[in-house]
Amino acid sequence: MTGRAPSPYLSAILARCPNCGKGKLFRGFLTFAPACSVCGVGFGKADVGDGAAVFVMFIVGAVVVPLAFILQFKFVWDAMATLAVSAAAAIALSLLLLRPVKALLFTLQFKHKAAEGHLTDE
Repeated sequence: MTGRAPSPYLSAILARCPNCGKGKLFRGFLTFAPACSVCGVGFGKADVGDGAAVFVMFIVGAVVVPLAFILQFKFVWDAMATLAVSAAAAIALSLLLLRPVKALLFTLQFKHKAAEGHLTDE
């Protein structure tokens, strides 16, 4: 790689390689590509686990639960209408946020060379 590394935040938003900022990070909607098609760096260690899902659940919950309360008690919507709108909002927000959050966790791991901890015998 020549020059300086791209911003992990910009790389995540654009779903680009954290090494060169040009190649695609994902092969599918949430499946990481095996390697960057531009610089060739491998994404084999791409393991963000359930971290992205947990962050997205917290964010979506912080938005959807107050929305449901506002619709139910301030605007006095029918319970089924409140449920339908809240469920649609939860699904839409989850799908909208999951890919960028997963990309951000991976690009930050890549930038900071995060790896699984190991005990060494000295």
